Amino acid sequence: MATVEGTRGALVTLGLGHPLARAFVLSTLVGVVAFSAGLPKSAFTEEGDMRAQNGLSNDPEATNVHFLVVPLSVALFVAFLT
Repeated sequence: MATVEGTRGALVTLGLGHPLARAFVLSTLVGVVAFSAGLPKSAFTEEGDMRAQNGLSNDPEATNVHFLVVPLSVALFVAFLT
């Protein structure tokens, strides 16, 4: 039976041996948590609905900050720095 040695071995065993795989998994988890928590606050209305994007909508409550800013920034960080 093969033994797992160190953090790198554990990541490979879990299928997270490549930076893009780690970035995808972590950004998905962060996206779920951020959506559940309503982050960033400016991307959501008081009722909890997502605001329209400013460039795509004429809605007066449209915002420049998109919900995907949080998980995409985490994905870029993990992909380039791990």
